[in-house]
Amino acid sequence: MKNTTVIKTNETFLPLFSGFYGTNWEFEYYNIDDDIKNQRESKGLYSEYNIDDVKIDFESYENDVVKNFAEALQENLSEYNIVTKIEVQKIIHPKYYNFKNDSVDVIIEYNAEVLKDFIYSHRENFCKYLKSKYTSCDGFISHYSNDFETWETESHSFSDFSKNGHYLGSILDFICHELNITEFIFYETVMENIYTLNYAENLEDVINQSDNSLYEFLTKNGISRNYADYIETSYNNDFLASINLSEKILSVIREFEACKAEA
Repeated sequence: MKNTTVIKTNETFLPLFSGFYGTNWEFEYYNIDDDIKNQRESKGLYSEYNIDDVKIDFESYENDVVKNFAEALQENLSEYNIVTKIEVQKIIHPKYYNFKNDSVDVIIEYNAEVLKDFIYSHRENFCKYLKSKYTSCDGFISHYSNDFETWETESHSFSDFSKNGHYLGSILDFICHELNITEFIFYETVMENIYTLNYAENLEDVINQSDNSLYEFLTKNGISRNYADYIETSYNNDFLASINLSEKILSVIREFEACKAEA
């Protein structure tokens, strides 16, 4: 018999999403670090800088990741006529990350009849899933029953989750597992148009950061790093007078000394 279409809506958590802290969705600094180094070197700036000086708009980054994640998951589940829409509400950050990670509150439109039929046709595996996920043990206290009949009763035979929205998110987690849908199969889709550099609010300031050393004054003006280091060492040890320097280098040194005098 063909499934009828009964679309319902419920609040729950975003299935599959493992959070940001310590996961593949965590903001990556290494791309920014490499880009800053390359751009600084192109300007002759070789002094050390602190990557922690880069101010990141984490809120925008996380919102973009979650939005793309929800869209990708919706697309995958809609192929099975299970979910028709996933609407992101807000990201929840735990006070401490000892026992749980970030989660996302969402509103999900789902086909109640298809979802119900899926659970009953996979009843044995769903029972195992409940025992594995919701059985209390040392270091873990479950706030939900691990009993199939309890979930069945409280969800009106898996067709109404108004009493407990958590059930819907967890059931969709289970369905994804059964369909071999993992959060990483659409990693590239989620991250395709997310460029970490776009979330650096003071990128130019860090790129142009200078330690105002003679070495940096010289390299900014096209003097090779080795020769600039030699000149700076000679300058600091009062040996500069013994070196035959070009007018260009002497001009840079005069500029350096003028800046020091103004500081």
